[in-house]
Amino acid sequence: MIRRTRFSIAAVWLALMAAPVFAQAPAPGSAPAAPPNPNVILADLSTMAQATAVAKKCDWTDPMYVLAAESMLGMKAADLKAMVAPDVRGQVDAALAQATASASGFACKQPDGTAPPQEHKVTMFVMDQYWRMIAHVDVLGSLRWGEVFHYTPEERAVLDKEIARIRDSKGYSYWEVGNPLETLADKTVTLACRERPSNGKPCRPVPPELEGNAPTVKVMIEFTEAFGKAVAAGLIMEKNAFEATVGDIRAYSAIGDDSCTRDTLVLKTADAHTKSEETEDSFGAMTHELTFVEKFRLGNPESVGWVLLFRSMMAGDSGAPHVIIAEDGGEWDEESARIGVGDVTDLYAEQVALIKTLPPAEQAKATQDAKDSISETYFRNFLSMGLMQSISGNGGVQLTPCSAD
Repeated sequence: MIRRTRFSIAAVWLALMAAPVFAQAPAPGSAPAAPPNPNVILADLSTMAQATAVAKKCDWTDPMYVLAAESMLGMKAADLKAMVAPDVRGQVDAALAQATASASGFACKQPDGTAPPQEHKVTMFVMDQYWRMIAHVDVLGSLRWGEVFHYTPEERAVLDKEIARIRDSKGYSYWEVGNPLETLADKTVTLACRERPSNGKPCRPVPPELEGNAPTVKVMIEFTEAFGKAVAAGLIMEKNAFEATVGDIRAYSAIGDDSCTRDTLVLKTADAHTKSEETEDSFGAMTHELTFVEKFRLGNPESVGWVLLFRSMMAGDSGAPHVIIAEDGGEWDEESARIGVGDVTDLYAEQVALIKTLPPAEQAKATQDAKDSISETYFRNFLSMGLMQSISGNGGVQLTPCSAD
């Protein structure tokens, strides 16, 4: 018999953060673990249900985090029901339904309009479930469990990237969930295979002592797969929106080793203005190149600045690094930088007045000659600056072209 308990919203919210699905065997040589107490587990699950319902009602965090918490709760509830007699399993569902319903009376704001003291703990708890569910998608979706999840190649690709991101962000702590899941997968692979045969391979017999866990494995497959599909759908939608905003990502280059991801500072090299000259000396042919290019935060169509780059290259050395000789917020203005690479839009008033005194047939050529002259003056100035910086050994900037991978 499971005793029902009333649960308060002021309960300890974080009680279940590290509790694994299925009890793990104790380490060799250690004292036997105490048998799990269903009443304690039910109390913890009710607290989890209440916290998740409050976060959802109050819209305190991303819906995907809420889905993760709901998925984790569903699997833990299935695990608990596998521990108890069939005639009392309904009490588990009733207690969790009661805990969820109790959140309806919770005030998302205090009378003075401020957030209640529970908001931070509830939000952090629910957010924490996301990476834990991603670990389930990772480990239980691997060959270790027979690749039982049915994901499309596109879903699998975005999930693999998200798994890699979560692994990198969590570091070693990722495996406080991953390692027990690997043990679980090894223990229950026969159940998973029977539930979801894959690759046409026959399944090994299920050990009799595991038969009681079959419903839990079924729930784990369904909840984890559904969660992964929801995550993938969101990521694919973001990816498509990002690509629609960016257009041809090959038009941009990242600075240094930065990857071409959303909000990365990039240069739109496809629209760059470049002016160069070739020289010949005792070292051979050299190309001196000046480039004006605008900065963007990848995915944002609005320019966030500009930069004027210089580099000297030996013949055939197209990958030589650049030196920054001017950029927004510095000594030089954008118009001067553009003039240096031949992007001249206006002439001085004196030049315009002089050109207007010429016969109409000569004005177009005179205008172009004046633009070439002023551009050459600025070009020479910036070229000298770039050569001086190169000689003094200022660090170069390497541009990495973005690719559509």
